[in-house]
Amino acid sequence: MAVIWFTYVNAIAYGVLKPDAIVLRNTAEALAVAEQSGDDFALDLARGARGVALVHLGGPQHEAGLNLLAKIRERAMNQRFALMALPIMDIHFAREKARLGDLDGAVELARTVVDDLFASGGCIWSALATTVLVEALAQRGGNVDLEDVQTAIDRLAAVPTDPGFVLNELALLRLQAMLARAHGDETAYGDYRDRYRAMARSLGFEGHIALAEAMP
Repeated sequence: MAVIWFTYVNAIAYGVLKPDAIVLRNTAEALAVAEQSGDDFALDLARGARGVALVHLGGPQHEAGLNLLAKIRERAMNQRFALMALPIMDIHFAREKARLGDLDGAVELARTVVDDLFASGGCIWSALATTVLVEALAQRGGNVDLEDVQTAIDRLAAVPTDPGFVLNELALLRLQAMLARAHGDETAYGDYRDRYRAMARSLGFEGHIALAEAMP
């Protein structure tokens, strides 16, 4: 089940893969096996993979995915599953708050996740947490929010990364494009957008390719 978790939770959440028929079949089968195993840890790993896949798929199964993630979050809070799952779950719940129009709640939750991750030295999830925070701030769109967007971008940009680690760089191109457009700088927006598209295509990251192609 650890393979299912690390294959799908990380890859789907970070836009490397889009949930397709194969992903849905594999995560459904893994969840069915885990439910029969009596192993709570394996069950939570399978729930995470299935939940993330359904949330990112959207449509009528979106709510089912959120319910699976909520179960994992509750178990982590009760110290019955790894605490490392909390930021992953909360990133998704912050994005859901923004989707439903609760921008204040989304900003508050995403900011908490970002601050906690950076306080602990940062991790692979810092770029995604920053992305969700910036998305919510940009959607809310006040002058102070845009200042906070710049601060969040600068904070992520200052994180040292190993050669070949592209997640931060890819996220930053998209976030810088969003900020440029919010400021009405269409020249800078076009430059960041085109660089983001080119990088997403060169990496073959399906989720990012879709996001980049949707940018006008």
